Amino acid sequence: MKIKKYIEIVTSPIGGLNLMPQKILLNLYEKLSKNYSKVKISIINNLDDLNNLVEKKPDLVVSGIKYLLFDKNSKKRDSIKKIWFPDFLEKHHILYTGSSKNALKLEFDKSIAKQRIRDSGLNTALSFLAKPNQYNKDTLPLPFPLFVKPLYEGDSRGIDENSLVHTYKEYKYKVKSIFDEQQTISLVETYLSGKEYTVAIIEDFKNSSYNIYPIELIAEKNSKGDRILGFYDKQRDREQSLKIKDKNIKKIISSLAIDAFKALKAKGYGRIDIKLNDKGIPYFIEANLVPGLGYGYFYRCYNLNTGQEHETMILDIVQSTFYKKLK
Repeated sequence: MKIKKYIEIVTSPIGGLNLMPQKILLNLYEKLSKNYSKVKISIINNLDDLNNLVEKKPDLVVSGIKYLLFDKNSKKRDSIKKIWFPDFLEKHHILYTGSSKNALKLEFDKSIAKQRIRDSGLNTALSFLAKPNQYNKDTLPLPFPLFVKPLYEGDSRGIDENSLVHTYKEYKYKVKSIFDEQQTISLVETYLSGKEYTVAIIEDFKNSSYNIYPIELIAEKNSKGDRILGFYDKQRDREQSLKIKDKNIKKIISSLAIDAFKALKAKGYGRIDIKLNDKGIPYFIEANLVPGLGYGYFYRCYNLNTGQEHETMILDIVQSTFYKKLK
């Protein structure tokens, strides 16, 4: 017997973020249609599409959108004209998966997210913002080695074998490369040389609790001998995803992840990236509060910790969200 609920799976190609590609859309549609009486897909290309979504009055939106822009600034991450999708849905009293506007705004700007983490008494690497020619080698705020990445991008976009820099020449090259190719300034951090982890979190709204699923990630060595999880490595699945066997490590990684999730006021589900320093102390790296719902890191976290398949993960998120209360 199917549950009598109307679900809209919603995404948009605007801005090139590609948070929910067609393959994932169809996969979600197939699995949700087995369990719910009415499931539809909406692609938001313009304001009319957005308003049509409201008129449909779905019981729940499974969201693959952070924000929308309907003008020439669509690809400008720092545009102040954003329509934050969760905010729009809340104003129309529509239930949705994932976090609110305020949490997404924190996640969106990595430097602001890191400051919120620091203000909450949690570990995150020292950092500064940089644009081309802003600093010379004598005025750099932090010593080498440093890690350089785009301020706004997710999914490791802009991260490659040149992201770890040991000299001013390497630093200067990477900051300019990010500015030219990603149209954003750089977030420059003290490099953390320890192991890397990612943690999926699914909130259980019915029981006011959280399910936490950490795994270890091991990147292949690149041409420089470094293990960097870059964009193209992730696209080609060149890294290993491992279940954490050490109970103490699993505990401290999970603890930092859920503390960071709460500090960012995240809701529903999300993924927190963590890395150890050379002394084995865990540090918050960044959050992804609209993680992919395909077979990537979020699913690997879930599967390696529960042994359950993809459909069960999707149903866990959706079924829980029906107990979420809008403001």
